[in-house]
Amino acid sequence: MNKSNSILFLDVEGGWGGSSRSLYYIIKFLDRTNFKPIVLMRKKGPVQDMYKKIGVACFVVPEMASFRPADRKNLVAFIIYAWRMRKYLKFSGKVRELANSYNIRLIHVNHESLALTGALVAWQLGLPWVAHIRTLLTPGWFARRVYGVIARYAKHSIFITNPNFEHFRDMLKIPLDSTKCSVIHNITPDTTETIALDEMTRSSQKFKVLSLTNFAPSRGVDRIIEVAEALKNRGESDFEFFLFGQPSQVNAITGLPDKYYENLQKRVHKLGLNRSVFFLGHTAHPEKALAGCDALLKLTRQSNPWGRDIIEALAAGVPILTLGVFTEFVEDGVNGYITKNYNVENIVDRLLNLSKSSELCEKISEANRLKAKVLFNGEERAKDILAVYTNILNSNSILAESYQVR
Repeated sequence: MNKSNSILFLDVEGGWGGSSRSLYYIIKFLDRTNFKPIVLMRKKGPVQDMYKKIGVACFVVPEMASFRPADRKNLVAFIIYAWRMRKYLKFSGKVRELANSYNIRLIHVNHESLALTGALVAWQLGLPWVAHIRTLLTPGWFARRVYGVIARYAKHSIFITNPNFEHFRDMLKIPLDSTKCSVIHNITPDTTETIALDEMTRSSQKFKVLSLTNFAPSRGVDRIIEVAEALKNRGESDFEFFLFGQPSQVNAITGLPDKYYENLQKRVHKLGLNRSVFFLGHTAHPEKALAGCDALLKLTRQSNPWGRDIIEALAAGVPILTLGVFTEFVEDGVNGYITKNYNVENIVDRLLNLSKSSELCEKISEANRLKAKVLFNGEERAKDILAVYTNILNSNSILAESYQVR
């Protein structure tokens, strides 16, 4: 790659979710000797200042429409996506300007919700694109269409875990070219010296349990309330639960949050848990929240114990209690606890074990940090990503100096 070449990164969240944070660390650790990263975000967010500090150009383009098949109302969601695409010409015009100004040679679509829009603009500009698969789309007609676009038109697909790749492969109705797919774990920085948030240090004598996920039924945050209630019923009062995040489900038409988050707050009040369960909204510094907690609780209904909260907890040396069958990150009894099925009393028992044994917590903490250094190392994973980019660019005639964006 020539020094003048650039790669355009499309970010759907603007720093409000794990995919944005993961993209930031990819760009931070990438060797930028031979290319310039340019980031387009669908909305403003806390990651803008982070990019500024590392000297990366970042632009907010709200015209960038997204569509992610979910559990329900996909037809309505697609109609709304089609309506938002009325601004596509404005979006593609901005991308074209950037492509010419920054000599863009490749587009990195950082979330499958941007696959349709990213594929279209890449095709119009005659640029190759990379798809980053970060979630498990709910099986259905729309999900298969999105996956089909990625499999057919993306030059390469990057999956954050093997289960993401297997889910993608199993849902497709067309043969999958495995040479166009790579499993590359996300990156976590070393947070050993991180100072805890003030909210996490007010009652140092209690065992602090953390949740770092947005609020939706599939995320299982309501189960954490059940755990807090079960502890109270056992007469255990030395626990505090810190719930960071914001409502992730909104009405497709009004844009207002659904009632899940509000109902959880009402439930906490009704159960008399106000002094042990705290709703603290979004945090731009999850590493600081982790630095002040004793355990991370992720009781997802999606059986996906590998999100940004999990891997940052590993890097921070925080014991993890979660659900699922994927044990590459969290091994039961080794660096945390993981079970296939949710059982509130089982979770309570394990929290009590942790709270009563500083030796056990220290053993798990050490195992977590060692695992994170191997799996989520910034320099190594960035090299893996860069190899994907280099192979694509070296195999395309767009490297020629005479190339012009159409």
